[in-house]
Amino acid sequence: MKKILVVALFVVLAASLASAEVLTTANPVGQGKWAVLGSGLSDNSNGSSMTTIGGYLGYGINDKLDTYFQVGQANASGTAITGVGLNVKYAIVSESASMPVAVAAGAGYKSLSMTGGNGTEMSIGASVSKFLGAFLPYSGLAYRKNTANGADYSSQIDLTVGSAIPMKNVGAFFVEYTLQNISPAAGGSVSGSQIGAGFGATL
Repeated sequence: MKKILVVALFVVLAASLASAEVLTTANPVGQGKWAVLGSGLSDNSNGSSMTTIGGYLGYGINDKLDTYFQVGQANASGTAITGVGLNVKYAIVSESASMPVAVAAGAGYKSLSMTGGNGTEMSIGASVSKFLGAFLPYSGLAYRKNTANGADYSSQIDLTVGSAIPMKNVGAFFVEYTLQNISPAAGGSVSGSQIGAGFGATL
């Protein structure tokens, strides 16, 4: 019974760390620039609820390609899971006078660890964003594949909508909502939702 509980928590907690970090907005950081983002997430999945905190450090390799280092931790029922990851995002199309939206694609790898199990997560995704006055709304779709203790464990699809709210000369607030559909390798499915908020800045 305890092993089943640990396995179930692994799926749910892995999902809680699976925010739209490869998505965010479709806008690149910019060549040679650094960016930081701190976030908190409230996750509800299959009747379970938990809170996750995390942070991201990004760097603009060029004007289209960004890389992000990520660390986060979630806790539920006395069990904690820690995730450390690396993500890349490529700006396919930039918003301009002739292009109404920005489009980007991303991929990521994450190492997950908790008492009773270790795992990995690989992800790919795409996002669209557009400046609308004082807001920068965005939407994204991501596919994630998880392993636990060396075996395929689950896959999931995330649909995210959110907005960055730029603060002049300071940074931007982020708010987002994610719908999740998680499919354990053993069969069945787990649905969930996630509300996130954070603050980011370019250095």
